[in-house]
Amino acid sequence: MVVKPKQSADQVQEQKATEQPKTLGRLVLVTGDKGGTGKSVVARILLDIYRHRNINCIAYECDQSNPQLYRHYNKVQPGVQTLKLNQRGGADALQDDLKRLSPQVSLVDLPAGAVEYFESVAKDIFLFQNAQRLGYRITMVSVLGRVKDSLLQLKRLVDFCGDKVDYVVVKNLYWGDEHKFTRYNNSKIKQVVEALGAIELLLPELYDDIFDLVDSKDLTFREALEHEDFSLSNQSRVFGWIDAVETEFSKAAVQLGLE
Repeated sequence: MVVKPKQSADQVQEQKATEQPKTLGRLVLVTGDKGGTGKSVVARILLDIYRHRNINCIAYECDQSNPQLYRHYNKVQPGVQTLKLNQRGGADALQDDLKRLSPQVSLVDLPAGAVEYFESVAKDIFLFQNAQRLGYRITMVSVLGRVKDSLLQLKRLVDFCGDKVDYVVVKNLYWGDEHKFTRYNNSKIKQVVEALGAIELLLPELYDDIFDLVDSKDLTFREALEHEDFSLSNQSRVFGWIDAVETEFSKAAVQLGLE
């Protein structure tokens, strides 16, 4: 019998690293506690950035009641696919596409308050295991309002995902400046996600009348920069908002697949 020499700690770590699948990209899932937190706005501006930068991204709309991502961005090639997470097998296409198409980013706009859906889906399709096997790291983007439900949803998400994913927490400044998020700022869950390496981002506020016009015309944010119904001043404000978001989101460029 041949006795193999005992490996040093450094050799063990090196072997583990070589056994890990190469990271191909990111699976970015956007969540929020309920409609109105700004969850779909974050998904929309992320897809806007991916498309503008020619990042190979497949986008999925899961919110059947308010399909903002699909309504605004399906016309931008290669469009937006729909997933029905509440149906058996409804999420199969998500990970099948990862294997078949190998996108740099897969962006998923989950339904509002859908952590329970996500838990059942992730278990059903072995999402964590398959994503790792295919070389994808999952990022959970949690868009916060100032209500208690935002914290409860985030806590449930962290309890389920643990350290198997990366976390990006977005404070939507439509609800006030960052210091007004006192419920989250003083919470235990903030300490927990920070210990897990969460990155905190701020979503700048866009004037209500400008946002409503973008919404009523079913425009992408960049389409508003040249649309005839937008005054020069309004176009400038949209441009400034997009620029501010890109600068802020660059803080989580790795986690959001922006590099």
